[in-house]
Amino acid sequence: MPDHHRILDGLDPEQQRAVLAPRGPVCVLAGAGTGKTRTITRRIAHLIDSGQVNPSQVLAVTFTTRAAGELRSRLRALGIAGPGGSVQAQTFHAAALRQLRYFWPRELSWELLDNKLPVVARAARHAGLATTSESLRDLASEIEWAKASLIGPAGYPEAVAALRRDTPFPADAVADVFDTYERAKRDGAHLLLDFDDLIVYAAELLREPRVAADFRSRYRCFVVDEYQDITPVQQGLLEAWLGERDNLTVVGDANQTIYTFAGATSRFLLDFTRRYPDAILVRLERDYRSTPEVVAVANQVIAGAGERVPGTRLELVGQRSRGPVPRPAEFADELREAHGVAAQIKHLINAGTPPSEIAVLYRVNAQSDRFEEALTEAGIPYQIRGSEAFFTRTEIVQAMGKLRAAAQRDDLPAGVAPAHLVRAVLAPLGLSESEPAGANAKARWESLSALMSVVSEMVADQPGLTFPRVVAELTMRAEERHTPTQAGVTLASLHAAKGLEWDAVFLVGLTEGSVPISQAIDAGPSAIDEERRLFYVGITRAREHLFLSWSLSRSGSSRATRKRTRFLEGIDLDPRRSGRCTVCGAQLVNPESRVRQRCGSCRVEERDEALVSALRSWRADHARRRGMAEHAVLTDAMLDAIAERRPADTRSLGDIGGIGPTKLDQFGAELLDLVKSAGQK
Repeated sequence: MPDHHRILDGLDPEQQRAVLAPRGPVCVLAGAGTGKTRTITRRIAHLIDSGQVNPSQVLAVTFTTRAAGELRSRLRALGIAGPGGSVQAQTFHAAALRQLRYFWPRELSWELLDNKLPVVARAARHAGLATTSESLRDLASEIEWAKASLIGPAGYPEAVAALRRDTPFPADAVADVFDTYERAKRDGAHLLLDFDDLIVYAAELLREPRVAADFRSRYRCFVVDEYQDITPVQQGLLEAWLGERDNLTVVGDANQTIYTFAGATSRFLLDFTRRYPDAILVRLERDYRSTPEVVAVANQVIAGAGERVPGTRLELVGQRSRGPVPRPAEFADELREAHGVAAQIKHLINAGTPPSEIAVLYRVNAQSDRFEEALTEAGIPYQIRGSEAFFTRTEIVQAMGKLRAAAQRDDLPAGVAPAHLVRAVLAPLGLSESEPAGANAKARWESLSALMSVVSEMVADQPGLTFPRVVAELTMRAEERHTPTQAGVTLASLHAAKGLEWDAVFLVGLTEGSVPISQAIDAGPSAIDEERRLFYVGITRAREHLFLSWSLSRSGSSRATRKRTRFLEGIDLDPRRSGRCTVCGAQLVNPESRVRQRCGSCRVEERDEALVSALRSWRADHARRRGMAEHAVLTDAMLDAIAERRPADTRSLGDIGGIGPTKLDQFGAELLDLVKSAGQK
């Protein structure tokens, strides 16, 4: 039995209200960092300690094995989870599988289909569709989404049209594959069930009165964590478990709904008090994870989301002491962004932040390449979460194999540029001129495009490179970046970062078309809202240091056509107004340090010393011609700020303290030409 005195230890008033709520429907709206897992496990402990329910009658469910493991760990610490007659904490699928194995009629046999792709492949061939691994995974994802959303093959075309959903093939063709796949699972000697079927059939079993009575006598209290991620089919199973009862506690945050592409919906969370008018609603808004500065940015970002059910919007209140202000940074191109981020990471590590407490988060996995390279060059260990390192991804390994084979041929066409040869080799692997449909096909295309971009820059930097030399250089880079497994900086996509937290978080690539991603822009307001929530999730991963960066072009040779993400519009991230160091976050009091936007002791390692020298020479010449003192033209601090920030336009140059309209009119164009010339060397 749990220790009664420990149940309420360390809980704030709102958490206590959720824990002590009487048996019945309870909805806990729990923002990021507000202690939701502690709250729901203590609530379970209280219900048991007060005699309202027996431990073996409680079923707590969530959506990932990691989250279920965390629940079990917390419950064990309270003495109420483990083998035998204790609280059960499982994923929806694990609970459904256990139920099927217990209640399934013995005269009917079935098998669990561990891998649906071979069956999908046969259905795709029947429909005359491509059967590449990416195409099959995209088709499988569409089938999973449809089944999670309670949509059958016949209703699929109409549903995707209404939602403007991006499909890998025409909707009718996907529906044909879906129908053939479902029939194939029923045509063999044994009924085949995939993981999605576990939920469907478990709910169907509970339509049998005997089974329903047996199950409901065993489980009488239900807790659902991350309720914003529930799908319609999972909600159907939950309702079948409950029957006419209402002993249900749900916990979630609609601001963190980021899996609607897989069928998840926050609709059931937001409508909970409508379905249960007597439900107790508790809002957890005290954020114990992040500093007030990080919380302020998170609140401003999510405030721009679309309309929601009144009373369900959460506004976090930071509970930690003040910390450094979030730091924005604009770079001319992706390479400079990556190296600028690596320099900031090195400073954090040198100042005492462990590498394992630092994360670089991006929208798609293909973006990791630049940061892997920059961290490797800086000697900073890193680990990839939720994906392979760039040069170990399947599509890149295949591409490198094809390139090495091509480089050994003696019949290569003469006079063809190396970059054109590389593109010709990569085209059959999926590097089309335009972005393909389907999430997995797009992921392959993005990785191959990133490799092509590396080649283009390599050739631009070294015009004399031959095709074999290009391939040899790529091979060397691949070998050098086989970083040994060790604790290091985490590189992860925003989706893979859900549920995690670090002392320092770098959100990178924050441009239109990336955040929000281009597919969401095409799909409309609801998809853009989901991208905003994904960005919010990224921000709320940071405990103390938050860095926000973007680049104006892909490479130094590209035109600066990118725009900063719309999600930062209206958010004051100007470090001049914050009066804090952009490196360490300390309050700046010296006027010179305010111009530099950093402490005198804080170094900016990516500063171009050659540019500093050129600026000083220009200043000396300008002062001599005008008969002025050099510091009257521009101070040393202003020159340092220009060299460190490398302004690309008049607006950026004017953002530097002390460079007002008069100086911009007099010699702004000359300064911008100096910066541009330095960037081309």
